[in-house]
Amino acid sequence: MDHNANNKALFDAADQFIAMANALSKNDRSGLAGTAIRYAAARYSAFEASRMSPDLSADKAKMRELFTQEFDKMMEIHLDAYIDHLAAQKIPKE
Repeated sequence: MDHNANNKALFDAADQFIAMANALSKNDRSGLAGTAIRYAAARYSAFEASRMSPDLSADKAKMRELFTQEFDKMMEIHLDAYIDHLAAQKIPKE
């Protein structure tokens, strides 16, 4: 699979999770959907780390760092995108 196909597959999969979170949060403004998706991501990431490491106990800190750095990069990109989106929505004062 080439890079663009990988990106499309990633974005399509992410869109499915976002659609589910949007559906869950439609009638619940408590933040449950966001908390649930982060919990699921952490739980699945722990499983994924166990598949990546022959000794998860020894590699625990390394795995946490790997996943945390990846999440931090993604969060930075999306926070900046939302900041730009919200700024574009502002109606200029006359």
